[in-house]
Amino acid sequence: MVTAAALKKTELFVDLDDRQINNVLSDSTVESFPEGKVIFQENEEAGYLYVLLQGAIDLTAMAQEKIGILTSQIQKEGTLFGLPSLIEPYRYNVTAKCLVPSKVIKIDADRLKKSMEQDPQAGMAIMMRLALIYFNRLNDLRKGVVQFFKLLPVKRP
Repeated sequence: MVTAAALKKTELFVDLDDRQINNVLSDSTVESFPEGKVIFQENEEAGYLYVLLQGAIDLTAMAQEKIGILTSQIQKEGTLFGLPSLIEPYRYNVTAKCLVPSKVIKIDADRLKKSMEQDPQAGMAIMMRLALIYFNRLNDLRKGVVQFFKLLPVKRP
């Protein structure tokens, strides 16, 4: 069973009080997945937000129809994935696949969004954190791209 204290450690819910955390928990379940299981696919309707409890998740995006590019791996307990479930157009932008047997908290995004509307203070705290998470991940991606290009041989005329 997941406790309010465990969920409060996640980067998205850190600013919520115990009542607000328990409200989020009431709309969630804990699920276990075997190695190799695809939790969701890119472009699929995003109905759930996930929090990693244990294991490792591979997140890939398709560069072309058949070429997958690894964007990141999630291994740290409390890391969120499936964030597009809270942002229009509510479609996953990566495919999430278990690298090892994994356990996650699965949060119903529609229920969470309704809860955020009913408690605007909690909703604002969640959306501010969501923006910060995206900003930080974008900066990490940019750093990775820069490092990648530094590794490529430079052709000089």
